Amino acid sequence: MMRWIMAMVAIACLWPAPPAALQAAETTAKVPRIGILLLEPRSTGDRADIIVRAMRELGYHGDKVVFDVRSADWSGTRLRQLARQLVAMQPDVIIAVTNVAGFAAKEATTSVPIVVTGMHAAVETGLVQTLARPGGNVTGVETLAPELDAKRMQLLREIAPLSKRLGVVFNSEDPGAHVHLQAVREAARMLRFEITAIGVTQPADFERVLDASRAASIDAVMTFTDRLTGSHWSRIGEYAQRHRLPTVCEFRFLAQAGCLVTYGPPLEDLFDRAATQADRILKGAKPADMPVEQVTRFELVVNQRTAKALGITMPRTLLLRAAEVID
Repeated sequence: MMRWIMAMVAIACLWPAPPAALQAAETTAKVPRIGILLLEPRSTGDRADIIVRAMRELGYHGDKVVFDVRSADWSGTRLRQLARQLVAMQPDVIIAVTNVAGFAAKEATTSVPIVVTGMHAAVETGLVQTLARPGGNVTGVETLAPELDAKRMQLLREIAPLSKRLGVVFNSEDPGAHVHLQAVREAARMLRFEITAIGVTQPADFERVLDASRAASIDAVMTFTDRLTGSHWSRIGEYAQRHRLPTVCEFRFLAQAGCLVTYGPPLEDLFDRAATQADRILKGAKPADMPVEQVTRFELVVNQRTAKALGITMPRTLLLRAAEVID
């Protein structure tokens, strides 16, 4: 009898679990939580939407993931508060858009993995230790922005050979901007530009500081891209058009918005790479050991409509090099 009972127990142990038990086991599986931290306000088709779309292409959609998006509406103080809120939600990874959001997330946690997309001067500002081995809990995608500033200035010199005073518009709260300025000032000596720094911290600053910069008689404008200067490009562009100033920027979307010429990486590359890094972290990789990725594709875009409005004849050699000419 004892042998028969033991045999029945053994058979029962081998019998498949009932559907209810399987369902209970599935519901206990951990669903990854991805935090997204933005300085700018939310809008349809914004950077958060692009990140979510990129993650979905990697299989994170429906009930397989939770996205937790926080937007600071241009407030640095609010951004730091939201970073702490995100950390309290215990996300598996935080994707921070640009340096400013990256530093806010880094201040909020030393343990939650952080991917910063749109990094610039990441090592010089202390966001990571080195590009090859970031250390700590932060990695990301570097735009090579300071390194390319001289190239943008060369383009401006080619377009407007008589320009002398270059006004540089940037977000003063972005630590990377000061590394940009150093690179620009070094290049200015070779390219015969005098530099006027035009720092802003909020949307209301643009008109005031641009008007003040006219006292220096600037005759061209360059922008360092972050979410503040990028999202409020129209204010810079309208000012430049009014005073007939040629402009040079970083990304294609700024040429489409009216910047005379842009040179930089395709934005989709930044967000696709950030999504891939977040995917690797969710699968067990450690940010400290994940090299900061550097963009490898760059595109030159020219806005001929802006050139005509400014009375500028674009060099044919430059138009032939352009990936896109906006007529």
